[in-house]
Amino acid sequence: MKRAHRTAHARIWTVLVVLLPLAFFTILALRQTPPADRPAVLIEAPNGAEAGQ
Repeated sequence: MKRAHRTAHARIWTVLVVLLPLAFFTILALRQTPPADRPAVLIEAPNGAEAGQ
């Protein structure tokens, strides 16, 4: 009985070790919005926005 219990326990943990990270990364990949949906981010100031002008 003990050996069957250990075998079942090992199989369950093996399945969890494979499925949980796979599910986690799948959810992360599906949650990302495409770049077109994100607002534009200004990296540099426009040419006319300098202090002297």
